[in-house]
Amino acid sequence: TFVVGREQQQVFAHRCVLACRCQAFRGMLAGSEDPPGSVPPQGPFILGNVQPEVFLAIIEFLYTNSVTLNSHIALEVLTSSVEYGLQDLCKLCVEFIKDTLSVEQVCEALQV
Repeated sequence: TFVVGREQQQVFAHRCVLACRCQAFRGMLAGSEDPPGSVPPQGPFILGNVQPEVFLAIIEFLYTNSVTLNSHIALEVLTSSVEYGLQDLCKLCVEFIKDTLSVEQVCEALQV
């Protein structure tokens, strides 16, 4: 269980899927300093700095290897994909941004 964003929305996911697909989640879910065979930390894991819609896009990618993006979340999903080390998601975000870039978004895209 993750508690995401200011809204404190609960998001549920399977520990084994996240740990297999993402090194960052593997470290978070396994407890990096725990000895092998110990009980992994139980949630909920608090992620207050990520919007729920962005986190759900990341979870969608980890489960399906594809993502549904829109112009409101694409840049934030890109930032999170870099943070979590998800190179394939990063590529999908860059392609989406290249295909949908508008004059209104160009400065924000350059910052990211």
